[in-house]
Amino acid sequence: MGRITVVGSFVTDMVATMPRFPEAGETILGERLRVYPGGKGANQCVAVRRLGGDAAMVGMLGKDENGEKFLSLFREEGIDVSHVYRTEEEPTSVAQVQIDGRGRNRICVIPGANYCLTVQHLQDARAAICASSMVIAQMELRPEVTEALARLCAESGVPFMLNPAPAAPLSDEVLRCVSYLTPNETELALISGLPTDTDAQVEKACDSLLARGVRNIVATLGSRGAYVAGEAGRGMAEGFRVEAVDTVAAGDSFNGALAVALSEGKAVFEAVRFANAMGALTVQKRGAIPSLHTRSEVEAFLRAHGG
Repeated sequence: MGRITVVGSFVTDMVATMPRFPEAGETILGERLRVYPGGKGANQCVAVRRLGGDAAMVGMLGKDENGEKFLSLFREEGIDVSHVYRTEEEPTSVAQVQIDGRGRNRICVIPGANYCLTVQHLQDARAAICASSMVIAQMELRPEVTEALARLCAESGVPFMLNPAPAAPLSDEVLRCVSYLTPNETELALISGLPTDTDAQVEKACDSLLARGVRNIVATLGSRGAYVAGEAGRGMAEGFRVEAVDTVAAGDSFNGALAVALSEGKAVFEAVRFANAMGALTVQKRGAIPSLHTRSEVEAFLRAHGG
């Protein structure tokens, strides 16, 4: 397995837990506040590394205390930060996260330094990106940066995994560059413009995106698992039913695990099962990066659930 490069976001998560979400205009008393390192890009990169992958990050931090904490964490994890840049224009990104008594979350991200990463920074990191066995991106950077990255990967023949979160419309040009698109049901509905309330609707929505040029889609469906469609096969990969306490980073851990398994040459359904296990473990622990498990923990979980 070669190096997996994540091009994406750093976000410091301010996580408030509460029995239920407040209604518009309502104030309720919460239970606790915790501050965790997170961000979709950072989460995915740490997940790759903890699962044994050779991981590198391309992103932007503010010249502030939160930025220093991220750099220290990544160095401790053994992640290449040669192309993690710093800016004085904006602080490191922050997210306000609410978690209710059922483990569901609502998240508002303030982009901050993430939006200071430019297409020129991609060019500066071009050699590292093009030498990767896979590149992972999300949509917490400026759209033009993600689009330029998609084109760079396509031109270089590097497999490109796009986790389209937060969801936004994608052009056919970008979709044609995507090796693996990994939306959840809500994101799939927005990108395809079709409903995704039933399995049949999910399949139809995936087919519409395949027709626009995506090579493979792995649509995550929560505890039901994931629906796979494309060159690598078609069908449902069942999930694992566990008691969720915090769903923050579940999708990110899934993406990191999927990238590792695919880069190791695993068949797509075996790779998705591995990723489903990582996601199931993640939701049983609070926080974003603190909830990301190791390779040995995922393999033990799989053995306990039939291999």
